[in-house]
Amino acid sequence: MTPKASEGGRHTGSSFKGAFLYYTHDKRSEGEETRLSSDRMEWAEFRNLATDKPHVASSIMAATARQQDEIKRAAGRSAAGNKSDQVVFHYSLGWHPDEKDGLSKSEMLRAADESIRALGAEGHQAAIFAHNDTAHPHVHVVINRVNPEHGKMLDLWNYQKKLSKWAMAYEQGRGQVYCDKRVENWKRRDLGDVFSAKKDAAYHLHDQAKALGHANDNDKAQILAEQKAKDAELAAFGAKMNSRHSAEWKVYSRDYHDTKAQIFDKVRGRSAIRNARADVKEQFKPLRSQLGRQQWHETKAFEKKEHRVAGKLENALAAIRYAKEVGRDDSKGFASMAFNFLTSKKARADALDKWHKAQWKNLNSAQSAQTDVATAKIKQDQQAAFSQLRGTTTNRRQILKDTQDAQRADLQRKWATRKLERNRALEVVGRMDALKEERKAAREPSRGEQRAEFNKAARGTRKRKGRVRKQER
Repeated sequence: MTPKASEGGRHTGSSFKGAFLYYTHDKRSEGEETRLSSDRMEWAEFRNLATDKPHVASSIMAATARQQDEIKRAAGRSAAGNKSDQVVFHYSLGWHPDEKDGLSKSEMLRAADESIRALGAEGHQAAIFAHNDTAHPHVHVVINRVNPEHGKMLDLWNYQKKLSKWAMAYEQGRGQVYCDKRVENWKRRDLGDVFSAKKDAAYHLHDQAKALGHANDNDKAQILAEQKAKDAELAAFGAKMNSRHSAEWKVYSRDYHDTKAQIFDKVRGRSAIRNARADVKEQFKPLRSQLGRQQWHETKAFEKKEHRVAGKLENALAAIRYAKEVGRDDSKGFASMAFNFLTSKKARADALDKWHKAQWKNLNSAQSAQTDVATAKIKQDQQAAFSQLRGTTTNRRQILKDTQDAQRADLQRKWATRKLERNRALEVVGRMDALKEERKAAREPSRGEQRAEFNKAARGTRKRKGRVRKQER
């Protein structure tokens, strides 16, 4: 059993959403866009949370942390004191690969619950995630440091030792100890030996600080060069991350505009509307041809009837009918209108022309109405597609933003750890320089140094002998 803080040694954070996003989804490959799959998550369990859904649990834990002062006041406690946004505490529990075959979910949950009790966090909200992406079985535990009952923050003092001692007892209880070094360390502690299994400095710095008496300027230069190289490596990692983030936003923007253009121009857009109008026009083409032929025949028949008196009478009666169909003003009375049509060929021809134009107007109106019906469905589908695109794009944007925020926060934690390591290294260098000066001050001068000092003093008191050349002007 190996308890371990998250990567980089930073065991606390401020974002439940970022932590849950990481532990409930797969890791991204180099250069890959946002990963939404969750194949590596085997199962998830929650403690002191009235839900079994990760996103709901994340929201509840975040709300509890935000309401810390209100919870304290409701519990009769003072809301004063130092504030901290480091409310997310996370660590992992890993079993030996040899234990994989006989390890059940209930056993993993038992271990997780025992580790939570070892930290004194049994009353806190917690999430337990089991992953299957490594050879060794392991779970990740995320704890809300704010107690939901009284609002007090979980004390993490010596949490490493608490987990270490629990892990040793856990292995002994299962009858198989995989970490003998841990047992040896705790025997030393029980005998009063004060030390930390995890050195305060990197191993090479720790060893050099331990043997400062043998350190020289080359060692100091090597330490400083190593620190500079590590700073440059982390800076390059950050620059690469920023470049990747910029590329991800460009891909996001391009995909959005391409999809929008596809919807508008190809799927439900201009082309579909043009095609719909063309289809309706094709449907009305026979009717328009039929109406054109009919009116041509009517015009020819009108001209032929105008050569006979009886025909003129027929045209006059037809003109009266046309006038009523098109809504002609007949306020002067039927007799006056009939007399006008009987005596004037032009009046009869105008009535026929107006009737023909009315027929075309009616046909065009019917075609326009049919076109509106056909395009309305397309426009409705277009708006629905745009609405769906906006929803999908908004979700994708939020996921991308949360993922990048979590990565930037992780980089900040790495820089904080890097700063601590650098300061420790500079402290070692300072101790080396101080010890060198102390030795130099405490060391007795050698005979050669004493003789050189004597000769230097003697030269200062000796008078110069020899010929003095007289200068003439």
